[in-house]
Amino acid sequence: MIKGLSRRIIRPNKSVLAMKLIKLNIQGFRSVKKQEVLRVDERVTILIGANDHGKSNLLEAILRLNDEGAFTVDDKHWDLLPTDKMAISWHFKPDDAIKQKLAELEMKPPSLEGADLSAVPEGTVLPPIEEAAAFPVNTEGEIVYYRDMTTNVVKVESLPLKIPLSKEPEVLKLRPRVELFIVPPHSNLVDEITLAQLTTADFEFMQGIFQQAGLWDARETIFSQTDSNTMLLDQASKKLTKILNDRWKQGKDLEWKLDYAGTKGDHIILQINDSSIGTRYTRPSFRSSGFKTYFLLSMIINARTHKNPSDSYIYLFDEPGTYLHPHAQLDLQKSFEAIADNAQLIYTTHSLFLINKNYPDRNRVVSKTKDGTKIDQKPFVKNWKSVRESLGILLSNNFLIAEKTLLTEGPSDVIYFIDAIKKLKQAGKLDIDLNDLSIVDAGDSENYVAMAKLMLSEGREVVALLDGDGGGHNTEAQLKKVCAKELKEKKLQIRKLDSGKSSEDMFCDIARLREAMSNVFHNLTATSGARKAATGLDIQKAVEGIKSSQSETMGRTISDTTAAWFDPKEKMSKLSIALEYESLGGAAQIPADAEGEVETIRDLLKLKGEKAIETGVFEEVE
Repeated sequence: MIKGLSRRIIRPNKSVLAMKLIKLNIQGFRSVKKQEVLRVDERVTILIGANDHGKSNLLEAILRLNDEGAFTVDDKHWDLLPTDKMAISWHFKPDDAIKQKLAELEMKPPSLEGADLSAVPEGTVLPPIEEAAAFPVNTEGEIVYYRDMTTNVVKVESLPLKIPLSKEPEVLKLRPRVELFIVPPHSNLVDEITLAQLTTADFEFMQGIFQQAGLWDARETIFSQTDSNTMLLDQASKKLTKILNDRWKQGKDLEWKLDYAGTKGDHIILQINDSSIGTRYTRPSFRSSGFKTYFLLSMIINARTHKNPSDSYIYLFDEPGTYLHPHAQLDLQKSFEAIADNAQLIYTTHSLFLINKNYPDRNRVVSKTKDGTKIDQKPFVKNWKSVRESLGILLSNNFLIAEKTLLTEGPSDVIYFIDAIKKLKQAGKLDIDLNDLSIVDAGDSENYVAMAKLMLSEGREVVALLDGDGGGHNTEAQLKKVCAKELKEKKLQIRKLDSGKSSEDMFCDIARLREAMSNVFHNLTATSGARKAATGLDIQKAVEGIKSSQSETMGRTISDTTAAWFDPKEKMSKLSIALEYESLGGAAQIPADAEGEVETIRDLLKLKGEKAIETGVFEEVE
């Protein structure tokens, strides 16, 4: 492995996100016929859907916040009547700094201070002092902009404070700058460039390099190899190295070098002197997909914000993963997570691998109906049904691409383990990127060893998760016998839970588990009539009897106990209970030992965290 490169995002303008877009109201614009609301995450929002369903139109609607984003005659929905309106409004949540600026603009109440009232008879009612016209005040504490259909310019609709109409120019200056990136992230990463290329929009990556190196103002003269220009290029290389090393501490030993090539220096090349490579320079295009994606985006953003400086930004990406391999798409997600430290990001995709499973509430499904484009704000409900219908896929825990696999004894174990991870992540106690992990259940103990051999034959790194009971002990013994070579090479590692512990003991909120069991029981008996309850059964008392014990795992207790709840006896499906447990959602009190167990499995699989700047994604393999 060659050393990686970055742990911190480049901050070209040191901008601080002053206002966050929280929702977009849109009506009659392109494919959106009736009024739709797009709710926006404060960091990253993902618009999922098939081609031609309106995802790009939503980006275009956000882009119209910029002054140059005027409506055209083609923007109006084709089915609208001449009298029907087209409308877009942007709702922002201001931070404390913006609130302070608004307070300085706030209309002060009229005052009689300093007026001579000595000649006014006592008891005289004075006429009210006329106030200046002000913007409407909303109760949501929002700054709301809209594009006026008559003048085709962005105007202020309402504010959280009473501010005179005359202050509109100052309020308009508070808007973030919106930038749309259409080019796929890998398409213009070049190591060598001419002056003619540098000044075109297709080479923003090198524009960012020149700006970081302090060469941008000298671009017209630097493409000529003279003694003075050679010195200037050497100085620029040192400056670029210092800037990148200061910002990317993981790559502090890398030396960045700009040099001449071509005819009399009409080309400038970018090289990297990596101390771990003794025989040659390397180049950005030779690095890993994670490095290229992140470094490219950083430089492009640097170039774009240099052209259009602002206090805050909203970055839009239209199908950024179109030409990227699935692994590179996962790297792109990490890059986005890092870049979102400084700007809001919104991107469109129809790829399974750009759907963020760490934060399901960031995803939106965009679909087309006879009434135009519609937005599903919560596509993760009902097992991502709207996503599956929109993309025609079945989510499968990244089995097709993730090379690190957790092998469990059954499907219910998968549900409980994933649920525990999500709860720990939400509580800020755990950093695992779920997009890097695949979880496979063996189905039952008889197939466990065969499934492990299959996973290993595909070159995967496997951790075998086993219950702390007799079945887990027997499976462990078989794995040690059949997979001795893989265990020695640590391609396979065994993690057996403590004696008397199963996934239900280790990862479940016992109160929610009991509620799930009670619900499944009522569904089988009262709702569907598929089974008959045992005579005299008190189901609430029965589920309260399900608890951890030192002598038997909770999983075994459930199998043994629930059979007696029905007439005739028949144990309750553990998978049905797990699915109901998952659907209940909400807050959960998972066992105290769950965090340590998940961290152990994370370390065994060497799973990365979420952000590219914290994951070692900037590595290059020989």
